[in-house]
Amino acid sequence: MQNIEKRTTPRTALKADALVQRLGVSPSGNGVAFPVQVIDAGQRGMRLCSQEAMDAGQAVKVEMGDAMFLGEICYCAPAPAGEGYHLGVVTKECLSGLSSLQHLIQALAPQPAPEFERSR
Repeated sequence: MQNIEKRTTPRTALKADALVQRLGVSPSGNGVAFPVQVIDAGQRGMRLCSQEAMDAGQAVKVEMGDAMFLGEICYCAPAPAGEGYHLGVVTKECLSGLSSLQHLIQALAPQPAPEFERSR
């Protein structure tokens, strides 16, 4: 049987390190972030190579360089040659330029009030 391409936008091959974190795994919070490799990415999603399997439907946060993506796992399949798993992520939101945003937040943050002595 021939594979039929279902993507509506092209993917670009990558070899980029990233961190992925399960979101909402318990009422008290998220899972621990762990390293993955981004194999390819496009406008609406990405494929990751992971040492951990994940369930389809799991909400995730992917941090790669200066960008953060929020999305959902759409598939998990064994990677070739037993090298972990391939995870398909449908991205829902993307924030980029995070270091610039951090500098802006610091610049706009109110300065602490200067210490002063009270006279008695």
